[in-house]
Amino acid sequence: MTDKELPATVAKKLLNNDINTTCPYCGVGCGITVSRSSSQSAYPVVINGDKHHRANFGKLCIKGKNLAETLDNNNRLKAPQIYNKVQKWSRALDFVASKINKSIEQHGKESVGFYVSGQLLTEDYYVANKLMKGFIGSGNIDTNSRLCMSSAVSAHKRAFGEDIVPMSYSDITKADLIVLVGSNLAWCHPVLYQQIREEKSRRPALTLVVIDPRETASTELADLHLPIKAGQDITLFNGLLNYLHQHGYINTALLTSVDKSGLAQALINAAQDSQLLAATGIPKHAIEQFYQLFANNSKVVTLFSQGINQSKQGTDQVNGIINCHLVTNKIGQLGSGIFSITGQPNAMGGREVGALANTLASHIEFTDTHLHAALATFWQTNNLAKSEGYKAVDLFDAVESGKIKVLWIMATNPLVSMPGHEKIKQALKKCPLVIVSDCVASNDTLNYADVILPAQTWGEKSGTVTNSERRISRQRSFLSPFGQAKPDWWIISEVAKRMGFCSQFSYESVDKIFAEHARLSGLNNKGNRAFDISAFGAITAQQYQRLQPVQWPQPEGRAIRISDQSFFADGHYYHKNNQAKVIAIKSDVQESNPDIFTLNTGRNRDQWHTQTRTGKSALLSQRHPEPEVEINQADAERLKISNGQLVNLEAGDNQIKTQFLLRARITNTQRQKELFIAIHWSASNFNQGCVSKFVKATTDAISGQPAFKHSKVTLKPWQTNSEAMLVVKNLINENLATYQVAQKITGGYCYYLASEETPLAFFERLNRFVKTHPQQLYIQQQNMVLNASDPVKKYFRKSYFVQGEMQATILVASHKDDLPQGWISQIFTFTNSNEGKLNVLSADSKRLQSKRTFCHCLNIDFNDIEQAIASGTVTVDSIRAKTNAGNGCGSCIGDIMLKLKQCGV
Repeated sequence: MTDKELPATVAKKLLNNDINTTCPYCGVGCGITVSRSSSQSAYPVVINGDKHHRANFGKLCIKGKNLAETLDNNNRLKAPQIYNKVQKWSRALDFVASKINKSIEQHGKESVGFYVSGQLLTEDYYVANKLMKGFIGSGNIDTNSRLCMSSAVSAHKRAFGEDIVPMSYSDITKADLIVLVGSNLAWCHPVLYQQIREEKSRRPALTLVVIDPRETASTELADLHLPIKAGQDITLFNGLLNYLHQHGYINTALLTSVDKSGLAQALINAAQDSQLLAATGIPKHAIEQFYQLFANNSKVVTLFSQGINQSKQGTDQVNGIINCHLVTNKIGQLGSGIFSITGQPNAMGGREVGALANTLASHIEFTDTHLHAALATFWQTNNLAKSEGYKAVDLFDAVESGKIKVLWIMATNPLVSMPGHEKIKQALKKCPLVIVSDCVASNDTLNYADVILPAQTWGEKSGTVTNSERRISRQRSFLSPFGQAKPDWWIISEVAKRMGFCSQFSYESVDKIFAEHARLSGLNNKGNRAFDISAFGAITAQQYQRLQPVQWPQPEGRAIRISDQSFFADGHYYHKNNQAKVIAIKSDVQESNPDIFTLNTGRNRDQWHTQTRTGKSALLSQRHPEPEVEINQADAERLKISNGQLVNLEAGDNQIKTQFLLRARITNTQRQKELFIAIHWSASNFNQGCVSKFVKATTDAISGQPAFKHSKVTLKPWQTNSEAMLVVKNLINENLATYQVAQKITGGYCYYLASEETPLAFFERLNRFVKTHPQQLYIQQQNMVLNASDPVKKYFRKSYFVQGEMQATILVASHKDDLPQGWISQIFTFTNSNEGKLNVLSADSKRLQSKRTFCHCLNIDFNDIEQAIASGTVTVDSIRAKTNAGNGCGSCIGDIMLKLKQCGV
């Protein structure tokens, strides 16, 4: 067993005590209790929800529940590397520091850029921002959170005067009307959706409106679903503003906390857009019903996420929602307000420290020139940045054009996640020095790195994160660091010291950074900045270790508040006149070519980002083993595309075209002329690459956030002559077919392949590969072969065994439906009997399809759900009662509704 295969080692501190930490996935920020596992367990720890954490009260989604399965050291970076040669830390740090200093000396401070991540802890973020804006003296640090929530940040600043999410999770379940817009909450933030489910069960009068082009798992609870046409959100919410005005729901005399200077123009724009409501694609009666619900309920919460933010009008779309709440005083009250649900675990922490290129530090803006001298004194620098830097898309444009000579990427994979994929690739190729600090040994971006620095990962590192409701929680270490992995804050600080800033970055421990961050939040802050955690400015190491989850603000001189806190109840906002602003916005959506599809992107339920962590879990990889494009049934019939068929997506002009093969998933939950693809695949596990190839670098003019929801593509079927599944123990680096996807399964990997060859020719080639490939040398020693091929049916099956243990299996057929993809994840563990394996391999593949797992918590098959529906069980609750599906973590409850919809029930 190699070092890379060793399981993660439990830290000494966990030997006799449980440790409370937070989940590394979404912005809900669930608390987790980590316990040492028994010696018989395959995993080093046991993961449970923290029953005392106010974000989740012990609940976890399917990803959080299975974190233990992802704690191995596969694909971990063990030591620093410079130009692919292993180096000591001292050499690597000296090299990075000297290269940055040399670039500044020769090309100026604007020649250096940092691209950081919502996967960093707040202390990491703080030190990175301090180094760039305080000592390099440039604004050229931006975060991948620019891609998911910067439009909300810009809208908050325009409306409230500061980036403030004003609510708490507890407000959501106190509402009488919840509007869920641009968010598949049931899949992307499942624990919050479960809280809504429980409240709706207790209080059936609670009304849920879902505004989404797709019918998703989140519409299962909806009293009203508005299937809005992509890009028409401003039209809908301006229509609502006009409705409120025309029907007397806006009483300007009561709007004492609202600056009315923008209201008149906002109402004029709203009246004009209300004439365009037919363009939303929503039936008129449904729009009317939504407007009446909003107008007549005093407690309204609007939750929104990427469907609103990721647009070229993202900022305006958020302000359109805020406008409707402001003019009706549905904000700042218990159970009322707007709520931006962030995608990453510490996107909020990055906002707090100022790690966005257009913010200086700690909610101090570049325009707050009266605070610059105080900030420079606080940081002990004479080189404070005075102007904003390049936002994410512009940052990589500057790299590509040669303006930035040194790029340091931290804890993110921009070649997969950024729009304009080919341009990002060219930028990385051209950049004289690309530094990447990450916890993984390989990903798409690392292929272009000159310097690679091994960072600690979740479970090893220690610090704080802030969730979507402004709750600061501790992430605590419970694993011993792998190899020479170091905390990000340590790596950055050591580089800073070698650059000549020793005294300002000589942090002894992470708690010292948090204390400095807290003190800075109180700098010249007499309540004029909402972000204030100065109460922790003198926190000790022991107090930091015991820190309980709390929301900001926590100003110095006031007792720490453990209970939930909300903003704006007192009518105080953070513009100079202490009032909120109504922002006049207007839709500029234009009709598209009727032959072109609009491509939407997003997440699947069980995966996270580019599968760096969740992709290690065989269980989490079962539900969506291959990337799919969701296509409306009518569109599929028109194009003669069948379910499961490979299709070719294409974008671009006649000179430069982008093509992409992937599976078709035919559904009646998708709007016509609109498509959906999940973001989780990349060149690391899919030979077609990443979906960002289709996303142009079109950004919101205010926030700089890219429009990931509105790409334009064409679609046509692709003819394949053979489909295959190759199951092996080890990863394969070769490209074996035109279409190739890798899936982690228990005990190995499954490769999904498609070829233009005949099934027999493809089978013979795969057989030769398995027998001769260096990584599969054990096959040459096989002492048993099970061959269950049927040449007449063009179905070829062969398995190799060594000492009674299956090592590899090849399955090839003419069509996808003839392969047992549902069962394949269990192939190494299904039975220990050779005879049993032979029986399974020889069985009708149609029967094996039903062995796909539907409810992972309770191990319930799709077949159980289908049989229940066939027997006349046609409601979500009755299927749960009959099959027990959905009665574990609850993640699959919405999927029961989608299954009923698929069956036409």
